[in-house]
Amino acid sequence: MIEDIIDSKSSSLVLGFLLASPQRSFSVLEVSKRLRMPNLKAAHALNKLVAGKILKSFYKKGKKYFILNSRYYLFADLKKAFKKTKPKQADELLTAIKGLGKLKAAFLSGIFTGYANLPVDILLVGKVNLKKLATFLKSAEKLMGQEINYSIMSPKEFVQRRNTFDKFIKDIFDYHHLKVIDTLPKNKQL
Repeated sequence: MIEDIIDSKSSSLVLGFLLASPQRSFSVLEVSKRLRMPNLKAAHALNKLVAGKILKSFYKKGKKYFILNSRYYLFADLKKAFKKTKPKQADELLTAIKGLGKLKAAFLSGIFTGYANLPVDILLVGKVNLKKLATFLKSAEKLMGQEINYSIMSPKEFVQRRNTFDKFIKDIFDYHHLKVIDTLPKNKQL
């Protein structure tokens, strides 16, 4: 089964890209753009990987997204094999988030991690340059095909809410999330 998928050059390219990237979800448009591959070819490769259970897919507002299936029985072996042959890939989205201001923490959740029903996709903690944020959101929303829900908090508010098990914060951290930046002290007040 896996040989059939890997034998396809486009499926192999897509799988290699996803394995080398941080484990987040991607739209067909983002995969095709990042790999310079036609949308139909990228969609076919992604759907083939879903059929092989290597990827999971989900929908939000009619748009389809893809994420690696960490429960796939050969997931660890695939990750290890691709790690040896290909270096870890820089994620343009994560790099852009780091440049949004003087952030103390940033987390991806919701649509980026396969939980489209969560209330926030990006949580930013610290001072955010709103002009850069607007530019970033416009670009990210184009790649993802829909609005990105975000929240901005001061470090003090975030630590207080985290330490009091605030439902909003708990919803992010109880599910798979990606830490982009986190320089805040753990379980301490600011």
